[in-house]
Amino acid sequence: MILLHLFWFVVGLCSKRFYNGDSYEYIYLAENIKHGLYYGANAYLPVSDYLLTSRTPLYSILIAICYSIFGPHNLPLLLLQNILSIISCWMIYDLFQKRYPANTKWWIYILFIAFYPAQFLFATMIVPDHVLQFFLVLYFRELFLSIETPSNERLARMSLWLILATMTKPIVYPFLILHVLYAGWYFFKTKSARVFLIALIPLASIIGYGLWNKSRTGLYHISSVQSHNLLNFNARSFLIFRHGQAYSDSVLDIANKGLDAQKGLKDKYEFADKEARKIIKNDLAGYAFYHSKESARFFIEPGKIEIDLYTGEASYYFRPGGDSFYKQFREHGMNGAWNYIKGYPYLPFILLIVLFNVLRVLGWILFLFDRRYSSALKIFSGIYILYFAAVTGPVANTRYFLPILLILSCLSMLGFTGWIEQRKARKQVLPYVG
Repeated sequence: MILLHLFWFVVGLCSKRFYNGDSYEYIYLAENIKHGLYYGANAYLPVSDYLLTSRTPLYSILIAICYSIFGPHNLPLLLLQNILSIISCWMIYDLFQKRYPANTKWWIYILFIAFYPAQFLFATMIVPDHVLQFFLVLYFRELFLSIETPSNERLARMSLWLILATMTKPIVYPFLILHVLYAGWYFFKTKSARVFLIALIPLASIIGYGLWNKSRTGLYHISSVQSHNLLNFNARSFLIFRHGQAYSDSVLDIANKGLDAQKGLKDKYEFADKEARKIIKNDLAGYAFYHSKESARFFIEPGKIEIDLYTGEASYYFRPGGDSFYKQFREHGMNGAWNYIKGYPYLPFILLIVLFNVLRVLGWILFLFDRRYSSALKIFSGIYILYFAAVTGPVANTRYFLPILLILSCLSMLGFTGWIEQRKARKQVLPYVG
């Protein structure tokens, strides 16, 4: 695992593509925080209300610390992210290997990680995803251990890791409700009333953060990107799916003109949220099907956009409705999709990623049907995994898969190990026919 990270780290340093569209907001926020200003853009230009709350603070604080110690250089931060990635990979495998020593095959786990390049690509980019993954790995570790040995101390650590994860990326904050529900199950096993107070701390922290945002903007919210994503990604991609590109563009152009006419973050946020929900409610059953379909795609998405960004391929141009494999497939079927991708230089690599993604899901299914593992582990790990698929939906990409990649890979490893052992056992009992 260290050699894999070292290889991709050197490739990343040579390519020098350390940034994506979000990176600059985190860097600006880090620089502004050092001067007492919470703002994710150039403070010398006219202020955009949207960028007052677009990013949660923890990753930018980490950047600010690194820049303060080492100067405005990316290398220490990228090195730290690779170290966190290695630790995360090791912690999850070690967790399962110690609990199920006879059922773990390290080479299966290594293959699943090796053929998911986002694990290495994002480690050498200025994005918070490996910091988020690290905190969530710590959270899942305590969750795994607490299923068999509940304790208030474990729940307290879970709450701490969840607070840090939520302050890294807002995609985690709806999970706080599931954390409280888990505490109810925890209380049933431990009969400790303190468990609820401990479990409520993460929820209280995010409520407090939302109130702080309200004090600065007049709107209670966690991140300003929520309504923007709902309108310009979820609703837009749904309209493209149902009615085509031209219709989607016409509807969203009108909506965004109305959005631009609004004054202040509160009005803009509420307008975008209202317009997006109106589009979705007009065909709620259709959207539910579409969202479910995209959540399923989440498990096999190879991350071509991220690979293009990392390698500098000219085909990378991230805009809603831009030309893509899925657009060509939707409009022209398999012929259109093949014509789009057949000249792609990394096509064999992409196909390998898809293959291992499918195998990972197959191994997970084998794990779920393996009677050697407890129902509690299957249920709680399943809820954890499906949460990220559900909240990601139409925005399915490899960045949002990282929080579950290592866990799902280990569960799949257990599933395939059991399947291999069963096949060996059947061969041993078959009679010899000579």
